[in-house]
Amino acid sequence: MECFYYFLSTGNANWDTGRAVAKELEQAVSKDFLEDFLHGEGYLKSPDLVKRFVDNMPIMKIPAKYTIFKPLKDVNIDKERPQVIVFLANPDQLSALVVLANYGRESNENVIIPFAAGCQNIGIFPYREGQSNHPRAVIGLTDISARENIKKQLDRDLFTFAVPWKMFEEMEGHVEGSFLKKNTWRKLSEPE
Repeated sequence: MECFYYFLSTGNANWDTGRAVAKELEQAVSKDFLEDFLHGEGYLKSPDLVKRFVDNMPIMKIPAKYTIFKPLKDVNIDKERPQVIVFLANPDQLSALVVLANYGRESNENVIIPFAAGCQNIGIFPYREGQSNHPRAVIGLTDISARENIKKQLDRDLFTFAVPWKMFEEMEGHVEGSFLKKNTWRKLSEPE
C-alpha cells in the first residue's frame, strides 16, 4: 500500500522498498507505468496526502456477490433494481444533466465532482449517494489516467454522470415541462 501512496504522489525511486518493488514489476508492466511508478503520477503532493485520500474513500460492503454493468434497456425493472445509472455525456449533455438534477430541488448543490479514480466516480461515490435521503449525482472521467486509457475507445469530450436509482427516477419524472422541451435546449442539441 505504501508504494501506492508514493506512486500517486512523488514516486518510489527515492526509497529502498519502492525501488525493490519496481525491480519486481519491471518485466510485468509497461515502460510508461514503470516510469510513473518510480517517479510518481503527481496527483497529490505527498504520500501522506494519498494515504488520507485512501482512508477517506467511502468503502463499504455491498449486499451482493457481484456487481453487474449493463445497458439500461436490458434491465428488467420487474425483476431487477439498478443501484446506479451511468450516462456518458458530452459537455452539452453534461450541462443538461446538471440542470435536470437540480430542476425539482430546493437546493442547487445536487451534483458533485469528487477527486477520485474513474471507477470510484461511477461506483462507490454514487452508490454511497444512493444511501442518502437526498442523493446527489456524481460527475466522473475527470481522472486523467482513466481519460488517457479510454481515449481510443470513447470520444475525448465525454464525461460520466452517475446517478443513484431514486434520483434517476426523480429526474426522469421532471422531463415534461422542463428546459428539455424548450427552444434553448432544442437549438443546443441540434447537429451543427
